[in-house]
Amino acid sequence: MVGRASRTGKGVDQAVSGELAMTFLDSSTIIEYLRNDRTVIEYLDERQPWWTSTICVFEVLNGPAGSQDFDPTEERQKFSGVQALEFNEQLALEASRLQNEAIEDGSELSHRDAMIAATARSTGDEYVVADSDFEIRPLEDVMDVTNLHNEE
Repeated sequence: MVGRASRTGKGVDQAVSGELAMTFLDSSTIIEYLRNDRTVIEYLDERQPWWTSTICVFEVLNGPAGSQDFDPTEERQKFSGVQALEFNEQLALEASRLQNEAIEDGSELSHRDAMIAATARSTGDEYVVADSDFEIRPLEDVMDVTNLHNEE
């Protein structure tokens, strides 16, 4: 059973400030959306535009890779409404900072997750996930993370 969404972290309330609020999606969220997860669909459908990292695009495409007649371009079209942001040197520096803070805190954050979190943080938008990989204090201290599969 899918749990209730929980939102943690710091961030600017963009609706109050008048800025266009965007939503940054983790690969776990995109995968659950493609699986027709009702909680994910209901939460996201009112929160467009959607952004993700090119790393998340790879992670989503990695699932069907190896299956018969796999076509990455065709698979990418299934979530073409999600715009991908490229990973660059500035994001690499931020990912290194986040990784360092996680290590100092004793938290676990994979290299890929640090790169994705840095990209999400660069937008200043809500980061929507469907797993607990990003529920660590160093990330929650600097960004809004909403876990749609939080078990409470």
